Amino acid sequence: MKNTTTSLKVSIKDNQINSKPFFFRCKKCFLPSSKPDLHFDDEGVCMACRYREHEKTIHWEARKQEFLELVKPYREANPNNYDCIIAVSGGKDSCYQVHLIKEIGKLNPLLVSFEPSCPTEIGQHNLQVMVDGYGCDLIQLKKSSRTYRKLARLGFDVVGDHEWPNHVGIFCWPMQMAVKFNIPLTFYGESRGTIGLGRWETLINQKEITRSDVEQYIGMNGFRLTDMLEIDTSLKLEECLPYIYPDAKSKKKLDIHAYNLGYYFYWDYMKNIPVIRKKGWRRLDHSKDGTFANWEDLDCGFMPYHQYLKFIKYGYARATDHAASEIRLGRMFREQAKELIMEYDWKLPTEYFQEFLDFLDIDEEYFFKTVDKFANPILFETDNEGNFIRMHDGNLILKNWWYESFDI
Repeated sequence: MKNTTTSLKVSIKDNQINSKPFFFRCKKCFLPSSKPDLHFDDEGVCMACRYREHEKTIHWEARKQEFLELVKPYREANPNNYDCIIAVSGGKDSCYQVHLIKEIGKLNPLLVSFEPSCPTEIGQHNLQVMVDGYGCDLIQLKKSSRTYRKLARLGFDVVGDHEWPNHVGIFCWPMQMAVKFNIPLTFYGESRGTIGLGRWETLINQKEITRSDVEQYIGMNGFRLTDMLEIDTSLKLEECLPYIYPDAKSKKKLDIHAYNLGYYFYWDYMKNIPVIRKKGWRRLDHSKDGTFANWEDLDCGFMPYHQYLKFIKYGYARATDHAASEIRLGRMFREQAKELIMEYDWKLPTEYFQEFLDFLDIDEEYFFKTVDKFANPILFETDNEGNFIRMHDGNLILKNWWYESFDI
């Protein structure tokens, strides 16, 4: 797509705040400076790229042995209980987590799933693969639709992200189950370093997930549940138990910990997918809305809208995530990545659109007004009165320097 609008033209020089570019891209992988908690070095290279370089220095066999030493005391220590919890969704990463725990760790896990906003057929199939293919028990929270939809609407209205309660729930509820059933270990997937989420010392050393990680980096967007309850007083705390992280006293008393498997095992989804496909895991036979890929966000039909809202706030979405990762892993050249990002990243999703509106109890006009509320005026064209300009299909028009940013 090329921006052919005849309205206001913005050059790269206009993309300045205090003489420093507001929006620039990693010199290697194209991740933008607008990505929250992404840091760059003096050479203009992001920490996700530097982390992938750092991984080459890691002795992965030693990390594997460290993992085996970690889980050894729990294996068959309590035959009347599960050895650990794995937080799963039906996606490629959670299925690979099950593979590592069952096949490498030789543990008996309890799978815990926080129901997606809009469960898909393929997502439900892949979730069942973990049960049947790996012989695991699964608990899926069938959350209150009334409460969840209210929280999703709050997320949409307040932080521009309807998936806010889901991001909170997938980290809070499994830990609640760990406390309830006295299961000392909980496992999640890839390291934050692979996406550059946080400062360098945290990226290279972080193996355990803490409450502060959930609040600062993972999903709360600066808003705790209590903040949301103050906004919508019709919601009661006792109705929102799955969205509350266990208190530190309970976790300490039971000695409960959550770990990233990506700290112990090298994480490359293209190498992981063939492993789990042997058990029956499936990906789409076409690309997902908003990206060229067909292997991610398969379990929830509304995830493309989460990615689109990310784009209108920060100028990047799923296609950038995927292309940047492929560059870092040496499977894609920058020119090809640039073309794919320009082709897919900015587009308003179309699949499940009416279902999405119905889910939030809004109409199309309200949706676009909310998009305008969160859209970044530095990224998109506006008219002389400051109103965003749209194409015939509802997509906002990017300023020219967004395209120019690839070549700087």
